[in-house]
Amino acid sequence: MIIDIFNHCFPSKYLKEVAKTKRVEPALAYMQYEPEPAPERADFWNPATRIKVMDKFGIDIQVVNLAMAPFVLPPLEPLALNKLANDGIVEEFVNKYPERFVGLATLTSLTGEALDELDRCIRDLGLKGVQIFTNVNGKPLDSPEFLPFYEKMAKYDLPILIHPTSMNVVEDTNPWASKYGISLNWPYYSSNAMGMLVYGGVLQKYPNLKVVIHHLGGMIPFYGVRIWGWARTRLTSLGYDPIDYFKMFYADTATNGSVSAMKCGYDFFGPEHVVFATDYPYNVIGPPTYIGLSETVKSVKELAIPENEKQMIFEGNARRLLKMK
Repeated sequence: MIIDIFNHCFPSKYLKEVAKTKRVEPALAYMQYEPEPAPERADFWNPATRIKVMDKFGIDIQVVNLAMAPFVLPPLEPLALNKLANDGIVEEFVNKYPERFVGLATLTSLTGEALDELDRCIRDLGLKGVQIFTNVNGKPLDSPEFLPFYEKMAKYDLPILIHPTSMNVVEDTNPWASKYGISLNWPYYSSNAMGMLVYGGVLQKYPNLKVVIHHLGGMIPFYGVRIWGWARTRLTSLGYDPIDYFKMFYADTATNGSVSAMKCGYDFFGPEHVVFATDYPYNVIGPPTYIGLSETVKSVKELAIPENEKQMIFEGNARRLLKMK
C-alpha cells in the first residue's frame, strides 16, 4: 500500500467564496475566479478526478490539505477561510471517499481563536493533523506566543506539516531572486523554519512533537554535516546537540523523483523518519503523463535499501503518524 502524505486541494465551496473577492492572488489566480471551479483544474477540487490519477499510479490513500492558503484576502477573514476550507476537505473528500482520503486542517494563525479551530478540526471533524507555514504573518515559528499551539499538538500527538511560504523579504530586496520562477527560496524557508524550532528550543520543550517538513527537509540533509560542525563550535551554550533535534523531523519524498536527493534525505533522517509524498497536483507535470507522480514512486522503489524500509516509507511511517488503523 502507498499513502501519499502531503497533497493539496481547493475544496469547491472554498473556491466559490474566494471567487467573490475577484482579487488576483498569486496562489489562486490560475483557478480563474469563475463562479464554478474550472474543469481543467479538476485535479485540485474534484476527488473523483484525483482517485483516477491515484489508481493509475498505485497510490491507495491521499492525505489532503489546503493548497497554499492565502493569509489575507479582504474582505474575507483568514480564520473564516480556514474554517471553510477545513469543512470542505471533510465534506467533499473525506466523507465521500473515506477509504481514499485522510484530511488535515490548515491554520494561518497559531494563536487565539485559531486554537479553538484546531480543537474543532481534531475533535469534531476528525482531521488527523494540521498544516502550518514556515512563518505566521512574518513571525518566526519559535515566537513565544505560539507555544500553546505546540503544547496542544504535543498532547494530541498528531503531526504538524510545514509548508514553505515567502516572507516577502528576498523578493522585496532582490526583485530578480525569483525572476525565472526557480523558487530556490522555498527550500531555504523550510530549512530556516526547522532551525527556528531547533535553536529556539521548541523541540527540546516538546520532544514528542511530530513535525513533517515538505520537500525532503529542504537544505538540511545536504548541509547536515556543516550544521553539526557549526553548532558544535559556536553554539555549545545550548546544552544539547542541535543535530539530534534536526533528525527528529520527518521529511517527505516530494523531490519530483530525484533518486540522489532521496538517498541524501534517507541517509540524514533514517528510514523511520521519511514519509512518501508527491506534492500532487503541484510539480507533477500534469495530464496525461503526471511525471512527478510516476517518478516519485519509482525513485523510492529504486533506493538501494531493504524492502521493509521501503514499506515504512510508502506506508508504515504515515500510518503511525496519523494513527491510522
